[in-house]
Amino acid sequence: MPVSEVPAAGPLHARESGGDVPGSMGTLIKKLYPLYTQRVQPLEEMYNFHIFRPSWYEETILNERPFVTLFGPWSAGKTTFINYLLQSNALWTGPQPTTAEFTVMMYGKEPGPIDGQALVNSKYLPFKGLLDFGESFINNLKGFQEPHSLLERVTLIDSPGVLESAKDIHQRKYDYVKVCRWFAERSDLILVFFDPSKLDAGAELRQLFQTSFKGIENRLRLVLNKADTISTQELMRVYGSLFWNLSNFINTTEPPRVYVGSFWDKPYNPNSFSLLFAEEKVDLLQELVEIIPQQAKDKKVASLIRRAKEVLVHAVIIGGIRTDLPAIFGKSKAKRKAVEQLPRRYELIGARYKMNHRDFPPVQAYKAFLERFDAEKFPPLKKPEKAGLIRGIQELIDTILPAMLRPVRDIRAANPFHEDERAGLLNMYRDRVLSQYDGRRDMQGSPDNVDSTKRRYLSNLAAQGPSPSVTAAPASNPSSLFGPSTVVTALSASPSFTGPPSLTMAASSTAATAAPQPQTSAATMPSLADMQSMMTMMQQLLANRQQQGQQHSSAAATTISHGKSFSSTPPPPANPAESSLPPSPQESGFDNELCPPTVMSPLGAPPYRAPEMSTWTGGDVSKQLQ
Repeated sequence: MPVSEVPAAGPLHARESGGDVPGSMGTLIKKLYPLYTQRVQPLEEMYNFHIFRPSWYEETILNERPFVTLFGPWSAGKTTFINYLLQSNALWTGPQPTTAEFTVMMYGKEPGPIDGQALVNSKYLPFKGLLDFGESFINNLKGFQEPHSLLERVTLIDSPGVLESAKDIHQRKYDYVKVCRWFAERSDLILVFFDPSKLDAGAELRQLFQTSFKGIENRLRLVLNKADTISTQELMRVYGSLFWNLSNFINTTEPPRVYVGSFWDKPYNPNSFSLLFAEEKVDLLQELVEIIPQQAKDKKVASLIRRAKEVLVHAVIIGGIRTDLPAIFGKSKAKRKAVEQLPRRYELIGARYKMNHRDFPPVQAYKAFLERFDAEKFPPLKKPEKAGLIRGIQELIDTILPAMLRPVRDIRAANPFHEDERAGLLNMYRDRVLSQYDGRRDMQGSPDNVDSTKRRYLSNLAAQGPSPSVTAAPASNPSSLFGPSTVVTALSASPSFTGPPSLTMAASSTAATAAPQPQTSAATMPSLADMQSMMTMMQQLLANRQQQGQQHSSAAATTISHGKSFSSTPPPPANPAESSLPPSPQESGFDNELCPPTVMSPLGAPPYRAPEMSTWTGGDVSKQLQ
């Protein structure tokens, strides 16, 4: 039916667009489904796009809940993670391979299993396309319903473990890689689990990354599970080995996000990075509970835009080839020439319809399609143009669907001459600069996730008091979102000196090499008189040492590069705001060379502290400064 005879779609008001659609996802689907059937589907049927790229998109667009699919080797913790999310033992788990079927976990008021035949033959579920994989696959498909609030937001899909040997791969009676591609294309989030003890990259895992996940790497997340079962050094090696093994599989400039932790409900190993693992788990839960459901509406609209562009390109390519065929003689030669000139045709179509021709299907795909179907059997491009189909799908791509995306509001620029706003912004950054200069740590979140209610709640818990397992763990990421770190260095516990920097270094070294002591109250700290007497004694010792050094020195005084000379007496007390020194060297507590002691050389000091450093060491620094 021509588009001119199709009733126009209802007006799209701002309140009813994209993310602002009132009510559930069903309201948005009621607007998208007629647009697809009236403006996109006729072109698909005219040029056999459903054969060129079979995807059962009609049932996909009717799906209300986003898919989250879990892949990975056997016994990596996929099923255990689903049980952890649902807070139940609905699925059977074990150290041996326990999942031999694809399991769909979806919402239902009556908990219980669902047969695979019921899943693929239900008109209310988006699994009818799985019938193309045959009865052998349907027998390896099952579902499970449970009235859990998380399943009201997303649908979880568990997959069989990836096999490593080619012999085991041939035992499957269906195409595992193509089935994984079917689920991956419809998933908003793809989680690939790994066990630290099983990082082998076999043939089937290679096919997953190179075939099933190709083109949708932005949805991919890696999960390094059971991280608390190995030591710190082993965790670093496993993390590097994981990326080394997958470097040949993932052809993207930016590596996927990796979640490291122990994703079940058992307590962490007290000698592991408990705080880091808790942060990683919160990030993953936030993406499942908040980010994916919130972006579902915009992704639904974006998927229809992508589908409409693919159909338009397919129609213009096949219809254009049919138009260029001669009427009587030389058709075979013209078909071969058309296939050879497809790259040039891609560039022309991209320039005409304002698309990137690099996003078009590969030339080999159309070559195989034209070998299967005769281009002469398709209608020329003038036919859909006269019927208004080309114009209708262009309007859908350019105006109708973009208007249904979540609008971006408040994009006005601030007035750069507004004194209050400018002063407030400068003061904010000035405070941050001073905090960093004074050694105070501020709260800075993870760059790839927004702050959530769960994260703020855990931050408050951490601020109230760390658990024994957290305090026993090594220090984790400095930019912790769980509140201030509980690790206190010796420098922060020592009093600040206003005397010569040499005393500060001596006190810092003493505090760093001493064994950590419990924090004392202010009443037990040394008094000011004791500190002054200690400073006087240290000055005398340094003066005597300097005189001994000057007897063996060839130069009577040290002159710095700008021509100013200074005496050999200790310098006056420095300004407290300018007397901050780098952290004092700390001796290693190990007998091996894994943690060598840090040594701070005089060359590491700023230029304006050169006279003072010369006084401390009794050496000539003029050559060094020059």
